[in-house]
Amino acid sequence: ITLDEVINQSFKYWKATLKFQLIFSVLYLSIAYILSSFLLKYFGINEELNNIIALGFKDFEMFIKKFEILISSNNYKIYEISLIASMSLIYPLNIGFFRVYTLFDEKKYISTNEIFDGFKGSTFFKLLGYFLFWGTFNYFLKKYFFPASFLWVFLTVFVGPLLYFTPMRMLEAINISAKVAWANWKIVLPCAIIAFLFSYSGFILFFVGFLFTYPFWNAIIYTLFKRFFSIKFV
Repeated sequence: ITLDEVINQSFKYWKATLKFQLIFSVLYLSIAYILSSFLLKYFGINEELNNIIALGFKDFEMFIKKFEILISSNNYKIYEISLIASMSLIYPLNIGFFRVYTLFDEKKYISTNEIFDGFKGSTFFKLLGYFLFWGTFNYFLKKYFFPASFLWVFLTVFVGPLLYFTPMRMLEAINISAKVAWANWKIVLPCAIIAFLFSYSGFILFFVGFLFTYPFWNAIIYTLFKRFFSIKFV
């Protein structure tokens, strides 16, 4: 397996499913925005945050001070944890892409409903529980030892597809993912960096492009997963 093979195959998946990329991005980002806005208002942070942002145009030093006070407050910390819990409800949208790519490989018809495959049956609860654990753990890593957050993301890159395609439990999937990612870091790490850069490159195109590029990392994960794991796909 080479880096070129992974990138080329990933772009093939991405280009063939642009319609689904757009639907996913609109749904995911809209729901994320609604959840975030609701929680900011619920915890009484919204107005204070708006005042601080307005201050940034007048007095940048004061803006930094006020912002640091805000993010160190208990209300803001509770907001962040609550947002992680809320985002776990829409995490399965990402997993639906694995179904889309599988059907593409099999040259079968792909309907919009496939994006919601991660919400079906027990799969939803597996993914919900995993993201709650993953997001909470990552939150504390970023707070107390930021570099470890990157390592956590890297080591858990295959957990999503393992939970979706196999009957593995969360801890087993994390263990397997970490071993495979670590053993193949010379391929996985560059792919992760490229996926990150391309996914967020859409901002250059007046944000609209972001709606198409944001889900690209799902294609990277699926391509790598197919290369490293020999399983029967659903």
